[in-house]
Amino acid sequence: MAPRDFDQCFRTWAAAACSEWKWREPDEAYFDRAYERLPQGLRTLIARGVASGLIIENGRQFTLRGLAPTKGPYAWFSRHTENKEPNPNWEYFVQVAEFVRLSEVAARSGHTITFEDQLMDLGVYDGERLLVCVEVKERATQLQDLVKKLRTFESAVSLSAPDRGNDALRKAKYLVGRRPMYFCGVAIGTRLEYSVGYPHGKAFELSRDVIPWV
Repeated sequence: MAPRDFDQCFRTWAAAACSEWKWREPDEAYFDRAYERLPQGLRTLIARGVASGLIIENGRQFTLRGLAPTKGPYAWFSRHTENKEPNPNWEYFVQVAEFVRLSEVAARSGHTITFEDQLMDLGVYDGERLLVCVEVKERATQLQDLVKKLRTFESAVSLSAPDRGNDALRKAKYLVGRRPMYFCGVAIGTRLEYSVGYPHGKAFELSRDVIPWV
C-alpha cells in the first residue's frame, strides 16, 4: 500500500472526530482554511512521520513511537461546539512536525528526542545530558513575545513564584533547573536559536547562536 499523504491523514482524523462527536463531516472550505495555516513543508513532515511509524494514529488522537506509556495520547482536534467543526490544535501540528524533523536528525547523530519534556515542548539529549530544549508556537509573533518575556528573567528567577498562566516564567524555571546548553524557539516560518550561559550573578543568559546538532 502506498504511503498516505497529509490530506488523506487529516481527512481521516477529522472524520474520526466527527464520528465520535456525532457531527456532519466538514466541507471542502474547512480543509482549505486548515491548509492555509498548515504549510506544505509542515504537512510533508507529518505525513513522513505517519509513513515511518513515528506517529501512531488513533482516530482523532495520536501518540509517538518511543514515548513512555504515561505520556499521551494527544488530540489533533478539540470540540468546537459553536459551529460543530473539529477545531485543530494548531500548535500540536507544529510541535509534531518539529519532532519528526529532529528525530530524523537524531537518527544520524545518535541523540534522543523527547516530546513534552517537563515544561518545554521538546528536548534533544545526548544520553542523560540535555543539549537543546525547544519551545514551539504556531505563529512567529507568539514566539517572539515569549522570548522577549523570557529574557526579562535573565537577571533572576524565583523558583517559588507562582507561574500559573505565566509561560515565560515556567520556561525560565526550566532553564535554571535543567541547564540546557541551547534554547530553540520554533514557529511556522521562524526559528530562533540561542546558546544558554549561566554566568555568576545571573539566572541565565541567552545569546543568539546557531545550534550545531539540529
